[in-house]
Amino acid sequence: NPGPAKGEKIMLAIITKMTLTQVSTWFANARRRLKKENKMTWAPR
Repeated sequence: NPGPAKGEKIMLAIITKMTLTQVSTWFANARRRLKKENKMTWAPR
């Protein structure tokens, strides 16, 4: 699963007062971190 759908990203952007680009970048970075750490699950930092 590559991440949330566009509609979900839009809702997250509204809720967090971030731009859609910022939300998309956050998820891209999070996926990169997970891949780098070789983890398959989300966990609090």
